[in-house]
This record gives sequence, C-alpha cells and structure tokens, in this order.
Amino acid sequence: MIAVPALIVAVIGVVVWGRWHWRDWRMRRAIERGDHDRAALLALDHDEEARPRSLRDIATGFAFIFIGAPALLVFQINFADELEHMLGKGWGFAAAMLTLAFITACAWMWEKVKRNAMSPDELAALEEEEEHQRWMRSIDGDSMPGLFVAIAFGAAILAGLYFLFAAITPG
Repeated sequence: MIAVPALIVAVIGVVVWGRWHWRDWRMRRAIERGDHDRAALLALDHDEEARPRSLRDIATGFAFIFIGAPALLVFQINFADELEHMLGKGWGFAAAMLTLAFITACAWMWEKVKRNAMSPDELAALEEEEEHQRWMRSIDGDSMPGLFVAIAFGAAILAGLYFLFAAITPG
C-alpha cells in the first residue's frame, strides 16, 4: 500500500532530475557547436540555483517513505497497544490520542533541535523568511483558514473528550 506512493514520488523526482540534466546537456552541446542563440534560449528557464535533488537524495527519500512509513505505523500501533495495556481495558481511545500526541511532540522537538543546530546566518535567513511569510499572510488576510482549522480541531477535541467520558462513565 505504501510502495505505490513511494514509487510515484521517486519517479516524479527522477523525471524532474532527468529533464533538468537533459536541458543542461543540450545547452552545453549548443555552446560546443557555436549555436549561442539556441543555448541562450535554452538557458531562459534553466536556473543553476534551482538545481533538482540528486539521485542519491531521491533514492534516500524513496527509502524513507518505503521503509519509514510502515515502521512508524508499526511503532504507533505497538505504542498504543502498550499504553492501552498499561491504562487498562477500554482505554484504547485515550491510548491512541496519547500516541498521536507523543508523535506530534517528537516532531515539534525535532524542529526545535534543527533550529538550534543552525548557524547564525542560516537562523537569521530563516527568521527573515518567517517574518516575510507572516507579513504576506497579514496582507492577504489569510487568517480565516487558520480560524476554521482551529474550530475544527476544537470540535475534534471536544468530541474526543465527550466519547472518552461516555466510555468511562457507567450508564
């Protein structure tokens, strides 16, 4: 089930990589033949700074999706089962919610660790980009989707608490 999306992502990455390198080869060949007009035409959409990922990076991403996603699912299932076993019978819903909270906390902590490991120049560039994004959102009035997401999450949490209390109260 996970192999198909992993393969699709890898194939798209290889196609982008191949297209970029094919255009690069065509530009070099045009320059070697002395056809500088054709090389300049090919170079219009060919940005050296926007180089696609290498094949090694594409293969690494494929491996992470192909191996990492099932491993994460197995970990989550086993972690939730152990929590349910520790909490007692009938606490499966709470164990599942705690598992999702644990995974989310791990991802949040990883982002904080990566941010602390940045050099001062990289951190300044990242903060400048974040400030630019906040500024653009304030101009575009992009707060409504955030409000709808907050309402949806609030409703989901309230529904979860309702079902949790309904499951643990007698009657």
